[in-house]
Amino acid sequence: MIIIRKFQPPDFQWVIDIERKVFDEHDPYLYMQFYETYPETFLVAEINGIVVGYAAGFLASAGTGRIFSLAVHPAYRNRRVGGSLLKEIINIFLKMGAFEIILEVRSSNIKAKRFYERHGFCQSGIAEKYYLDAEDACLMKLELHRNN
Repeated sequence: MIIIRKFQPPDFQWVIDIERKVFDEHDPYLYMQFYETYPETFLVAEINGIVVGYAAGFLASAGTGRIFSLAVHPAYRNRRVGGSLLKEIINIFLKMGAFEIILEVRSSNIKAKRFYERHGFCQSGIAEKYYLDAEDACLMKLELHRNN
């Protein structure tokens, strides 16, 4: 069973391990800064007491949520962990008044782009040479709809 919950300091090493296996692009201490600054939108996924994924985001501006990073440990992929994290962070952004969510994905990361498209995101542009290795990023957006 997947449990989605807010990040806590003891999760730090798990998150860093996943970050290094999946991306290895960010300063690990950035995640502690996320916890201190955006505790409501920093989530982890846990299976049998093991943190197997995380999602970190924030309100970029009034009405716009931004997913900074979402990753699942390679050994736990294809178990709905990423989808569970994404659904929960979308719900949190809705409660915070967001009407859209934005994120970036490496142009070469077809699997991630398809994952986000399956969850309603559409490509909204390209950020040229966005990453440190000069790879472009696909900008993706999800328009949120409220049930009033």
